[in-house]
Amino acid sequence: MIIAYIGRNVKDYRKNFLLYLEKTKFFCPVCGNNTEFHDRYDRHVHIDDKIEWIVIQRVICVGCGKTHAILPDFIRPYKHYSTADIEFVLRDVEEGTTYEQVEATASISTVKRWFKEFKQRGCQAIGALRALLNNIFDKTINEVRLTGLKMFETLEYILDNFPKTESNSLSIGDANIWLTHYIAGVYV
Repeated sequence: MIIAYIGRNVKDYRKNFLLYLEKTKFFCPVCGNNTEFHDRYDRHVHIDDKIEWIVIQRVICVGCGKTHAILPDFIRPYKHYSTADIEFVLRDVEEGTTYEQVEATASISTVKRWFKEFKQRGCQAIGALRALLNNIFDKTINEVRLTGLKMFETLEYILDNFPKTESNSLSIGDANIWLTHYIAGVYV
């Protein structure tokens, strides 16, 4: 999958997603070749306590033939809740709010699963982002500067070193935009 800014929210996405898609050039994160529009499918996402349906565009690589879904950055891969809902919950838990005290429409077991996955995927994403920063922009992050930072603080510090890109300004969404454009299968 490839994650991109394709609208501020579901309403903007529905109204303008074809315009956003047409103005963006997508490259295959597997081999780097150009892609072409291929197919679409419907997907639902929980936004607060509402379920919204949107169309997800797929592209196919002209080189290796792999297909990739183009997800808006307000959706987290393989999750039904919005990136914003998930990020706000994860930030609360990271700051010490107990699972039972977190304000979420998701169940406690779902929140626990999100946090466990975030700890694992977050570490992978941080390493991959640092590698991208070095390989693409010839920048390095001082390891000492990251000492003692929480996961979101680390993500934000690293993302601040990337060029600004259009996004919904969520750390998870921004990280996923960079990761899925350059590395297949790695996301927060």
